[in-house]
Amino acid sequence: MRAAWRRAVGRGAAAVVRRPIGLRGTITLSFAVGGLLLSLLLAVGTYLAARHYLVEQREQVALRQTYVDAAVVVDNLRTSGVRVQEDVLGAAGSSADSDLLLERGGRWYTSSLDLGPSAVPPQVVAGVDQGSVTYAWTRVRGRPAVVVGVPLRESGARFYEVSTTDELASTLSTLLVVLLAFAVLGTAAGAAAGRLASARVMAPLDDVAGAAARIAAGGLQTRLPPTSDPDLATIVGSFNSMVEALEERIRRDARFAADVGHELRSPLTTLVASVEVIRRRRDELPERTRRALDLVDGELDRFRRTLEDLLELGRLDAGVRGTVVPLDAAELLAETLAASHRDPGLLHVEGGPVPPVVVADRWQLSRAVVNLLDNADRHGGGATRVRVGVVGDAVRVCVEDAGPGVAPDERTRVFERFVRGGSRGSLPGSGLGLSLVAETAAAYGGRVWVEPASADGGARFCLMLPLQVDAAAPAGAA
Repeated sequence: MRAAWRRAVGRGAAAVVRRPIGLRGTITLSFAVGGLLLSLLLAVGTYLAARHYLVEQREQVALRQTYVDAAVVVDNLRTSGVRVQEDVLGAAGSSADSDLLLERGGRWYTSSLDLGPSAVPPQVVAGVDQGSVTYAWTRVRGRPAVVVGVPLRESGARFYEVSTTDELASTLSTLLVVLLAFAVLGTAAGAAAGRLASARVMAPLDDVAGAAARIAAGGLQTRLPPTSDPDLATIVGSFNSMVEALEERIRRDARFAADVGHELRSPLTTLVASVEVIRRRRDELPERTRRALDLVDGELDRFRRTLEDLLELGRLDAGVRGTVVPLDAAELLAETLAASHRDPGLLHVEGGPVPPVVVADRWQLSRAVVNLLDNADRHGGGATRVRVGVVGDAVRVCVEDAGPGVAPDERTRVFERFVRGGSRGSLPGSGLGLSLVAETAAAYGGRVWVEPASADGGARFCLMLPLQVDAAAPAGAA
């Protein structure tokens, strides 16, 4: 159990280590680390300088105080019959934070009963024995202290004063806390500056990403604005040139498809007319010829519809929107069902206070609905329900069928041109119907998708367009 927990923790830590933090995070982290290092450098420098100054000042105070007390001790020792511990040391002690020690004739006298010769560092004793004024830092009763020793040559004695420095330790501790707090604030300020710097650095990349997203959504007129930054000017110019080349390529492809469609329309019309003439005398033809005629007639009809879809896609690619008017989607669906000889009972209007009005070209929208219905006929055994209603600020039209449905990995591809994935590949159709629906939706600011109709199967193809709330007079059928 413990080994499994360790492995899980190890995998989690490895995943965190492997996860990239991105350019924005790298810049922010770099500024934060820089702020931390700079703050620590300043904090350490300030602390050491302040500590050196305060310690030096405290040593000078201790020396001056020791000189004063030593002079008092010398004066008192000149008086015969005085008691050293009570009179001499008692008269000299002038501070509650200091203790006095006197060594004379091999005997030690102290102003405090709990303080003995062991409180004096050996180097101080050695320095005084050599006739020098000596001081050193030590700890007395667990508290920091400075010990100053002064030789009293006239009296043949050695005087020591132990001064505790609690106030100095407290001051240095407070200073350390303040400097660490400033280091934390410096790190936070560095991180904030890094965040701002990363935002400025990433702003051009965000603009490029946004422009690329709009271009991918069909906005081929999108361009990056000119910039005076010489480092970005090359990128902006290259990006705009690339988009212009892409737009020109798409325009050429659209013109080519439209030209091919127009060129094929005349021979196709001739073929259809010729087959119609032959069909009038179908009863006079042999059985094999009649079967061949039916096959040719069916293929010509498929060819005709493919050509019409291509021409319509070419118009949409060229930005042709037809007559754009407010339309009541429920009325349009009812008329489309009637015109295509389908059961009007398929239509289910999801009621609400707002009518399902959209702004579009009536013929193009009706053609998109017919394509959804034809798709249900070919691949789902026919439409089982056609729903229309207002969802938020949009109008949703859904066509349901009871077929095998669409596999999850094909639910996006089915709206691409000439795609008939999975079981659809062997069924009739040009592969352009659903792509025409998607292009129509995109032309009017909408979208399409497919989802399961129910848990038992089937497919639900949905077309969503923006709701026109303030439409004055929706247009129905002409």
